[in-house]
Amino acid sequence: MEITPEVFTADYAGEPGERTFFMQSRGEWGTLTYLVEKQQVVALGERLRDVLVLVDEADPVSNAMPARDPALALSTPIEPEWRVGTLGLSYEEDADRIVVLMEPVEEPETQVTDVDPAPPSESSVRFLLRRDQVRSFILHALAIVGEGRATCPLCGLAMDPTGHQCPASNGHHLTV
Repeated sequence: MEITPEVFTADYAGEPGERTFFMQSRGEWGTLTYLVEKQQVVALGERLRDVLVLVDEADPVSNAMPARDPALALSTPIEPEWRVGTLGLSYEEDADRIVVLMEPVEEPETQVTDVDPAPPSESSVRFLLRRDQVRSFILHALAIVGEGRATCPLCGLAMDPTGHQCPASNGHHLTV
């Protein structure tokens, strides 16, 4: 499926330490939501920034500070189509569009004896994005992943609001 969305975003639901991340596209056809991992959002944001700079070295995204954009918050209800397994990027020079390819996680095959397996019901989706959409996605996505739990100054691990048993102190001190 190929989509040219009006809005392409990533965001999360839940509290720091228990957040669930989603990517969402919206257009006149409706809203499509996909379940993703935080690291997929980070990697996509960073690689999209690389693509924009490759396409145009003077792109302002290289100097812009990440910031949450309220217009890119998730639309409800949040009902994911599927969990994203693979992300791919390309650039279509003729159309000046950046393409984000998402494919679902492949479920492990179960053993079937006499019955042919059913064809997969899910398919990949290609999002054709303008540069300004990509730029907005990057700045928003990198901001939202940074909204998580504070990191411990000693070990760099995430801390709960009440602190954590820091491995750098052999667990002897509660770091807050």
